[in-house]
Amino acid sequence: MKSEEDYRVRECVHRATGAPGNYYGGRAYVKQLQRLPSDAALRAAARVTPFFWADAAHINVWLCRDCADELGLTERESDAA
Repeated sequence: MKSEEDYRVRECVHRATGAPGNYYGGRAYVKQLQRLPSDAALRAAARVTPFFWADAAHINVWLCRDCADELGLTERESDAA
């Protein structure tokens, strides 16, 4: 059985391969997705476990360094998670 905390963490597909990465706040993740052209945003979002954007304030998103770089997320934003 999954805990409530499991439902509040989403991650990119690269975590399963052992890629290094960080947690980012859901709001920062969604904000950066919204800045991308639609095709790039769809590709980036497809690599992360889905969640309702309305829940972003309650979600932490783990991204590998490559995915975070693609979105323009910085280490500073990972501290806000």
